[in-house]
Amino acid sequence: MALETAPTRASTVAATARRLFLIWQDPETRQLIKVGQLEELVDGHYVFTYLPGARHDGFSPLVQYPEIDGWYPSTTLPAFFVNRVMSRSRPSYGEFRHWIGLDNEGSDTPFEVLVRTGGPRVTDTFHVVDDLTWTQGGRVVSRFLASGVRHVPGAAERLRGLAEGQRLGLRDEPENPVNPRAILIDVCSGEPVGFVPDWLVEDVHDLRECTDEFVVIAERVNIDAPAHLRLLCRIEARLSDGG
Repeated sequence: MALETAPTRASTVAATARRLFLIWQDPETRQLIKVGQLEELVDGHYVFTYLPGARHDGFSPLVQYPEIDGWYPSTTLPAFFVNRVMSRSRPSYGEFRHWIGLDNEGSDTPFEVLVRTGGPRVTDTFHVVDDLTWTQGGRVVSRFLASGVRHVPGAAERLRGLAEGQRLGLRDEPENPVNPRAILIDVCSGEPVGFVPDWLVEDVHDLRECTDEFVVIAERVNIDAPAHLRLLCRIEARLSDGG
């Protein structure tokens, strides 16, 4: 890390281009907690800091970021996050890039891949989520992969009839035995194809409450992909105070 050219605290405030939140799931309670944030700056540098949630009982600071009150600038994407992105050298990478809607040359930045996939790893309980308050002209646009597709009866058949660009419905499922805040994704009323990922649920609840316009669109339908990559959704919203 070339700290001599890394951003300073004073320069970061006005220089943030985009932000990701690091979500940790408490293995005992299953509660999802925002414990940190990664800021991508306009000059291509990065800064990681912890959020108040990092003081939650049971959470231990990451080895790379040992101090809760620390401030960690970097001239490149930190290894903790790089390791959550599929390597471009993998034979299946081209297909994977298509499934997550990043076909255009140069569009598959590690930061954007993290936004769309959540950066999950089987070895831990972390996810990353886009900052849905990040707006331009009062609008929010973000993407996510539908979860739980393989667990929804009839989802495969419904996906085969789903057109890219079609609007999707969101339906709260308060009686869900795993997460009472769960949100189903419907192709039409009462016909679910998956769920909003748990790590994104609270942000979607909040965003729906503070927007004048909120739609979810089927951006990419991948019938032959693994279940967790079959439906790429796009959120489009306009904040109530966006003018």
